[in-house]
Parts: sequence; C-alpha cells; structure tokens
Amino acid sequence: MKNFLYREKNKFLIFLILISAISFLDTIGNGLINGCDFQWQPAKLFWGGINHYEKFLNQGNYDFLCQGGQYAHGLHVILFPYTLFEWEIARSMWVFTNVIFAISIPLMLCRKFNISKYKSIIILLIFMTCYPTRMTINYGQQSLFVLFFLILPFIQKSNLFSFLSGLSIFKYSTGYVIFLYFLIKKEYKNFFIATLPYIFGWIVYFTYTKSDPIVNFFEPLKWILQTGYARDGDIYSILNHYFFSNLDYFYRFFLALFMFSLNIFFIIKVKKIENDLLLMSLICLCPLIFFPHSNYDYVLLFPLLVYSFSNFNLLINKINFYFVIYYFYVNRLIKHLLDIDYIYQPLMLILTIVIYFLNIINYEKKLINR
Repeated sequence: MKNFLYREKNKFLIFLILISAISFLDTIGNGLINGCDFQWQPAKLFWGGINHYEKFLNQGNYDFLCQGGQYAHGLHVILFPYTLFEWEIARSMWVFTNVIFAISIPLMLCRKFNISKYKSIIILLIFMTCYPTRMTINYGQQSLFVLFFLILPFIQKSNLFSFLSGLSIFKYSTGYVIFLYFLIKKEYKNFFIATLPYIFGWIVYFTYTKSDPIVNFFEPLKWILQTGYARDGDIYSILNHYFFSNLDYFYRFFLALFMFSLNIFFIIKVKKIENDLLLMSLICLCPLIFFPHSNYDYVLLFPLLVYSFSNFNLLINKINFYFVIYYFYVNRLIKHLLDIDYIYQPLMLILTIVIYFLNIINYEKKLINR
C-alpha cells in the first residue's frame, strides 16, 4: 500500500485537493449563513460612540447573537470597515478575511522554513480542512487572525513584525503569550513596540466614546471576568471550576495572575531553543495549557504540525504529527461520544503538557549529542 501511494502520489494529491476544495467551499458556505462570533455589533456600537463594555456590564449581557465583545479595545477599532455595512454583508467580508488568513498562514510558514512543495500542499490541505479552521470560518471567530499576528516575530525579526504581533493581544487569552516571551527573552524594545497597538486602540476607544481613560482601561478585563468565561481543558478553567466558581470575579483575577506565573516557568524552559519553528510551536501551545479555549483555538497547534513535517523521520515528530492530527480531526468527535469532559479534558491537558516537555527533552538531547 505504501509503495502504491508513493508511485501514484501525484494522482493521490489531486484527489486530496478535490476533496479538500469541496470541504472548504462547504465551510465558506456555512460561514456565509452563520458567523455569529464575528464582533460586528460591539464594533458598531463603538463607532456609534457607545462604550459597549460599560453598556454590557450594566445590563449584565450583550445584545446580538454571540457577540459579547470580550476583546481588547483595538479589535473594535480596526473593524471599522466592516461596520460600514449591514450584518449580512459584513459577515461575508469577514468570512473571506478568514479565508485569506487560512491560506496565508500555511504558505508563510512553509516558505519560511523551507518545506518542500509537495509537503507544503499537504500541510495547506490539512489546515484548510481541519475542524479548528473550519469552525473559525463557520463561526466567524478571530482565532486565525490571532495566530497570523502571533507568529510574525518568529517569521522575521523586525520592528514592523513586532508591532503587528501586538494585534494578537486583542484576544487576551491567547495573545498575552508573545508579551511574556519578549519579557523573558529580555527583548524590551520588542515588548514596548508590541504594546503600541493595544495602547493606540485604548486611546482611540476612550476618546471616541468619551469614557474615563482609567476606568475604560480595565473594563475589558472586568467584563471577561464577570461573564465567568471558562472551559474544561486548561489549568485556569479546572481550578476555576473546582475552587473559584462561587467566588467573586476579583478572585479570578488573581487566578489569572497565577496562570501567568506558571506560564513564565514554561517559557523559561524554551527560551534558549534556537530552532525558531520549534520555539514558535511551543509558545503557541502555552495558551492551550493555561487559559480557556474552544475547539477553534486549536489552530494554535498548526506550527507544531509544520515542525513535524520538517523532519518526519524523527520519532518525536511522528508523535507531534499524530497528536496534532488527533486534535484536528478526532478530538471533538471522541469528546462528544464519551461525554465525560470532567475526565477526558484533563487527560488531554496532561497529554499536551507531556508533548510540550517531550519536545524540550528531545531538543536538549540533540544538543548534547552534537
């Protein structure tokens, strides 16, 4: 069978492309009629001069679909072009924005890290058809947006890319990790540059809505903690569920600080890794370990998939590959079939942590054997 696939690999690739194209077109079609998570309405409120954080905090809920606006100020600022259109058209525009991200991310990584053309096509097809990407496009999520900007400092070290990486913090539970990375690496200039998009977004927001600057600075975090956003597959959510669920959001703030402290330890363990692709892959794993996330956030595993293709002969990369493929195609199905999240999700969290440290151990062993 293996020899047959090798001989007929071009025909097999054409078949995969056709199947993937059909799947991707179906995903786009679903996005054009769904897109409920696209933050159009909070952005519309902001550009109408309304502080949506204050509004939602006062009423204890949001107004439209799944659009709670639990993101940084800057996201609602940069969504201005979409607010010029009615919901149906704006949703379609965001679908095609996500399609651009879904194609650009694989091409950018494969080109940067010299992945062969054949492998690059396979990687692109996997990313286009995997459940996290499809769910992001279907729901109108921001996960591809965040991943695109999060990986830029590992693609090229420049002031521009450091600045653009700051856009990833617009989703707090993911983008924070690049700021921790810059601080731990003592790249203070890059850290400062990366904060600029957040600062500019905040200034534009409180100025345009005539809000108190200090109060408005903390409103996004207050709104996130008040809604009690948590899942069951990360350390924050597990601790929150068992120890903090009945406590005031003030205590959850300290729990978040504790997560940052733990995350610092994880990043210290990888800061000396010189392989940028591996380093990027492990940095992207951190938000999945420490903070709440949904199925669409598993797009963060994509750099690890690319790393596994970079030298698939290694046992560690075979493990990486099957780990990512499981999350991309099987995890959600098994999760719903078993319906025992309180056991299954913590076990998957432990597996993710094991994968993290297995890659570090393997890298360090290779250095010793040089």
